[in-house]
Amino acid sequence: MLAAPQVVGYIRGMRSLATGALLVLAFAPARAQRVEGDFVGRNVRFASGETLAELRIHYTTLGKPRRDASGVVRNAVLMLHGTTGSGSGLVRPMSALFAPGELLDTTTHYIVFPDGIGHGRSSKPSDGMRMRFPKYTYDDMVDAQHRLLTEGLGVNHLRLIMGTSMGCMHAWVWGERYVGFADGLVPLACAPRAIAGRNRMIRTLIVDAIKNDPEWKNGDYATPPLRGMRAAMGYLFVMTSAPLVQHTQAPTRVQADSFITAYLDRQSRAQDANDVIYAFESSREYDPSPKLESITVPVLAINSADDFVNPPELGLMEKLMPRVRKGRYILIPTSERTRGHGTHSQPAVWREHLAEFLRSLPPNAPPADRGDANNRAALLLDPKNAEWTAPAPPVSRLRFETTKGTFVLELVREWGPIGADRLYNLARLGYYDDTRVHRVNHGYIAQWGLHGTPAVNAAWQDQYLRDDPPRSRNARGTFAFSYKGPGHPNTRNTQIYVNLADNTRNDTEPFTVLGRVVEGMSVLDSLYSGYGENSGSGVRQGRQGPLAAGGNAYMDREFPLLDRILRVTVAPAPCGSRGQSC
Repeated sequence: MLAAPQVVGYIRGMRSLATGALLVLAFAPARAQRVEGDFVGRNVRFASGETLAELRIHYTTLGKPRRDASGVVRNAVLMLHGTTGSGSGLVRPMSALFAPGELLDTTTHYIVFPDGIGHGRSSKPSDGMRMRFPKYTYDDMVDAQHRLLTEGLGVNHLRLIMGTSMGCMHAWVWGERYVGFADGLVPLACAPRAIAGRNRMIRTLIVDAIKNDPEWKNGDYATPPLRGMRAAMGYLFVMTSAPLVQHTQAPTRVQADSFITAYLDRQSRAQDANDVIYAFESSREYDPSPKLESITVPVLAINSADDFVNPPELGLMEKLMPRVRKGRYILIPTSERTRGHGTHSQPAVWREHLAEFLRSLPPNAPPADRGDANNRAALLLDPKNAEWTAPAPPVSRLRFETTKGTFVLELVREWGPIGADRLYNLARLGYYDDTRVHRVNHGYIAQWGLHGTPAVNAAWQDQYLRDDPPRSRNARGTFAFSYKGPGHPNTRNTQIYVNLADNTRNDTEPFTVLGRVVEGMSVLDSLYSGYGENSGSGVRQGRQGPLAAGGNAYMDREFPLLDRILRVTVAPAPCGSRGQSC
């Protein structure tokens, strides 16, 4: 939401006692399970190149996370607030969704409300840096939310991302930046394209109103620039207004004058001027429209017809949504129930659309059952078990869920039957679940295959494969097993690398390429590469001993920013793929 109390506020005399009682009952369980805290990211680099030694992200949570047998969180929902708002400020408006038996019942769901960078109780210009605070963007804000989830709260998967206004735009950024991290997206009150036209003009007016106040003093003011702030809040009021709502709230001249004066007096003092400037300027580079086809999960986009910020007459959603492969767009007609832009925080208006969307999502459970944990553990410690020798299908697809999103490898057995069978079984029997991508060299390769349990690494240490005939065409997106290098034949084991570039320099060695990436190459490109060769490097360098002996505990302690493979599933290739019959 563009935080606008006059839009989301109640209409005098129209809320029934029954409705009020329902909200109290809904809010009670949410309040009872509420936890607040701060996550501090270290040495954070922004898209602008600026850095902060510490970035604080405040959060509010309701409920508790629930993990499946492989450790993947299956019940988490991320709720994202609007410009100049806060996560905690979104709890009460959305509370009807959290009641027992409701769509996001907090006895069965884990709801996370972060305060965005520059907002609420997260790090912001008014903490002391003023206009010297890093010029953050929506990408920076989403990256900080991702770090909060994965590093701070241990959430490695989301059931749902819901966002209002600015949070709506963040939901679109999430869908492209962290492909597959959530099962579904519900952006409320925005469009997935660059902010332009009247929307951009009003944002410019808000910023200029503050900067043109002589009391602003380039951000180093001793007393708040109230003249500029009153003008800015006036523009914001108009931006988020809805004629039917305001006419109902103030049906006479005296009431209208009293209402707007009280609003401006209150809001011009409630916000810090520099924080407001940063909040509205953070949208400057937002534009998910070029990559809409990359969003792989279902999307339910909801706007309202009386939204002055996103007017339906522009026809933007009708043009853009057909490019979202699993997208659905709902335009809520204007009525006595809508609140203009603030309809995004009125669950009663769009609840049934959300309910239908949730029913359409994949089951809220792991996609496959690999048997109980004891049997899986025993199998991983027994590499000579016949279960590991099942032949791979002619063509299969290995789906890797990671902390950066999902990518898919297409495995072609005829390219190297010995290696293909090994990789197929490692993937299907859970060997790569909850492992770390320990080697990422940007523009070269990404490599993984050390298990998180030291005993499993010991069991597989000498389980080498015979070589397949060489197939060394190391084009970008192809993958193969690593080995100990020239002069060491038949030393392939469990470690796989994916080429992040055309690595022709490796074509002189007898690697056997087994397939290619068919989905999520951008995910592989985004894997954390800051450690380079220092986090274990390759098989032949001889520096992986501590990683194998210490497993995940060692890697998480010494190299905490490594991305994780959460879970791998296997499926046949679609019919028509590389000759697959239909």
